[in-house]
Amino acid sequence: MAYILQVGFEIPIDKISDLELGASLERVLGFLRTTLPNEDGFLTSRAMRAVEATHRVHVIVETTWENWEAIQKHRQAGMAEDKVLREFGTHISQNHLVVRTYQEID
Repeated sequence: MAYILQVGFEIPIDKISDLELGASLERVLGFLRTTLPNEDGFLTSRAMRAVEATHRVHVIVETTWENWEAIQKHRQAGMAEDKVLREFGTHISQNHLVVRTYQEID
């Protein structure tokens, strides 16, 4: 049974260029996408942003893991998405970062 780690945050609409090719936030997300596959139990990842934004843009990063042990090990590691985004993501405040873990329903 798969487990999904979802990290969501909001950035101001005037900082949307940070999500575009080569911008700082895109580089952080790209870094995660290239390093996470090396972790045991990793299955897949994706990043997306809301398209109907007015003042703030909601961004979600999801990673999927094979089992509970894999996601727990990942959450304790320094490479967990929320930890990387807090450290390197520009325009991401602590109170806008939301982390949730889901269990896939068969």
